[in-house]
Amino acid sequence: MSMVDVELRYLRIWRAAVGLLAVLGVVTSLVFVSPATNLAVFMVAAFTAGAICLSVGLGRDLPTSDLHNMVPRGAVLGGLCVLAVCGYAAAIGARTVTLLLLMVCVSPPVIGWLRSGRADRPARRTLPRRPIRLPKASNRQLNAVQADGDPAADWPMPKYLVAVVRSVGELSDEELCLAWRRSFTQLQRAMSPDRRQAMVDVRRAYLDELERRHPDSFAVWLASNPRAAGNPARFFTHRADH
Repeated sequence: MSMVDVELRYLRIWRAAVGLLAVLGVVTSLVFVSPATNLAVFMVAAFTAGAICLSVGLGRDLPTSDLHNMVPRGAVLGGLCVLAVCGYAAAIGARTVTLLLLMVCVSPPVIGWLRSGRADRPARRTLPRRPIRLPKASNRQLNAVQADGDPAADWPMPKYLVAVVRSVGELSDEELCLAWRRSFTQLQRAMSPDRRQAMVDVRRAYLDELERRHPDSFAVWLASNPRAAGNPARFFTHRADH
């Protein structure tokens, strides 16, 4: 099982646990908190969460169809999460803070940060890495991802995936690092096996190109135990922020 699959599985488990706790918190809030207070809290939290999702979506240049899905969903989830916190606060008081800290500490971003932050241990010996070739079958799969006509509703193509159509050799180092980061999100959202395999092949092509251009930097990057969704820009470009 690859590290990407492990991270995705842990993410699903964590989300399921948080979802269950959130449902219990909302039910508790409906029992212990007045309806008028619940409504006011939900409206304020939903508006704030929706505004944040809209800002993030516009900053990432997501298509309108993605924004139409992300903003209402984020608003509803944000309102429900705040209701859940109010419910736990009414039921268990200050221990709610401990529960929130526990959920944050075991969240996938924190676990990933802890895994990538172990810089004090001795460096591992890096074995030569065999070049990765883009499989021939991926051309058919990429055609399925880029197909015209009626695209699948579960996987709309954002503007930045136009880079997939181009040869990876035409991308600058900064574009290649940015495409690598964004391809992880697309891999998470790929529902069908063909589309998931297509994104895996694309990520392999990105790795192959990074290794071809900067073999020494590539070896250093691998030795740092990078996360699947991490930012490799500081190893390959002069700019670490994108």
